[in-house]
Order: sequence, then structure tokens, then C-alpha cells
Amino acid sequence: MCLSTVYKTSQSPENIVLTNVQRIEDKGGTILLTNIMEQQVAVEGRIALADLVSGYVVIEEAAS
Repeated sequence: MCLSTVYKTSQSPENIVLTNVQRIEDKGGTILLTNIMEQQVAVEGRIALADLVSGYVVIEEAAS
């Protein structure tokens, strides 16, 4: 199973949005994340980087 940690803006511990993410859905400007415990988090923005070999994704938040 391939699980990822999702970060806002950059890959650093203080920017973690959700860990053990199994599913990422793009809902037209909202990224819906689901982890292995079925916890869901929605983030307004876009995927800036997905490194699935290293197990991380970076989301660039939408401008307010």
C-alpha cells in the first residue's frame, strides 16, 4: 500500500495537513484527502507536487 503525507506550501513538519493519506480527489479547486482511518480533510488549492516514491504531496493553497 502506498501512503503519503500531505503538506501545505512546503515539506516541513509544521505544514503537515494529514498523514497516511490513501486517497486524493480534486473537486474543482478543493482537494479532498482521505487517510487510512477514513478521516477526511478538504483544502482549497491545487496539487503543486506529488512524489509518490518518497510518499509526500505538497498543496499550494488558493489565494484568499
